[in-house]
Amino acid sequence: MTDINNTEIHMDASEEKLIYLCPNFKILAIILYSSLSVVAFLGNFLIVWVILYFRRLRTPTNMLILNLAIADLMISIFCMPLSYWHVIIFQDHRWIFGGALCKLFNFLQAVAVFLSSWTLVAISFDRFLAIMFVMTPWLRLTKAKAFYMILVTWAFSIFMALPLFFANKITVAGDIETCGEDFKQLGFNEETTETFTHTYSLSLFGLQYCLPLLVLIITYAFIGIRMWNSKVPGERQSASIRGLIQERHESVKKLVPMVLLVSILYAGCWLPQNLLMNIWVVYYPSIQSHPYILHIWWMSHTLAMFHSTVNPFIYYYSNRRIKEGVMFVLRFLPWMHFRGFRFLADKKGTNAVRIGVYAGLAYIPNSGKKVLTSMTSVTSNY
Repeated sequence: MTDINNTEIHMDASEEKLIYLCPNFKILAIILYSSLSVVAFLGNFLIVWVILYFRRLRTPTNMLILNLAIADLMISIFCMPLSYWHVIIFQDHRWIFGGALCKLFNFLQAVAVFLSSWTLVAISFDRFLAIMFVMTPWLRLTKAKAFYMILVTWAFSIFMALPLFFANKITVAGDIETCGEDFKQLGFNEETTETFTHTYSLSLFGLQYCLPLLVLIITYAFIGIRMWNSKVPGERQSASIRGLIQERHESVKKLVPMVLLVSILYAGCWLPQNLLMNIWVVYYPSIQSHPYILHIWWMSHTLAMFHSTVNPFIYYYSNRRIKEGVMFVLRFLPWMHFRGFRFLADKKGTNAVRIGVYAGLAYIPNSGKKVLTSMTSVTSNY
């Protein structure tokens, strides 16, 4: 058992002691997974749509958000609808989706989860540099740098998930087909296979969860400290400008709970599934004989899937431009009150410039007309 989403639960002679989900719970599981899949697909599809549709949303930072939404789309397509049937629905654990999907299933969902975690890291690192080094233009994220970062996350994710592509296969027992891993297909003997399985599982846990989480905690901690302790410049400015700067300064402080929420949700949603599939099942295989192992898997896996469902709502409520784009796309809904473009209009105006200036002023120690002009282009992406 290696991939954190791998739903293969090996059963032994004590299988008859397992407590399977009752029919009502199975119906609930189907409804729950279907609902999560639909909401995650629609939400992330909307995010992809509005970022590609509106020119003012095609910023370097939003390119990373686009990559994260694509990763969550992959989870909503390949993981949520397929991952639970052979674990908690069919008691014989049969695989009904064919050999091709068996080969691609764990591979694609592992790629998606790696993409999700490391794109979160890239976004946090981008915000860290933007806030901690505002006066260093060459550190500013450009579209070219964002593109290369996306390529690196994809290459790394595919590389880490590649063993699953070669290891997964269909096994036939009588008239029942099951889908599972067999790392002996990689040319390992019995002893080497066990060593590789343990090493690979530990690597997944470290590189897919622990290291990204550590980076998120460090970067967002520094971001929060910098925002909370930053002094508002503009002592030599007029009272009206100082008031606007102070208002922006206070609004920035309100972002601290949001950036902390991103890290907390990631950590909380994926911790149970990571511990179960990459630590307990591999290093303490006796847990597979626990009477409620299927219920434990169901709860931990559902919680992990919830992360891809909630991400679009975070973008919507924390990014006013994305929110305006989504409201425009969904303006036909009676509860969507779209009143025209305010942040996405392709025009040059005083308000747009002032927003960029005040965003920059919240973090720079000195003020002045020359500095204000140079900071407008830096802050317009956030």
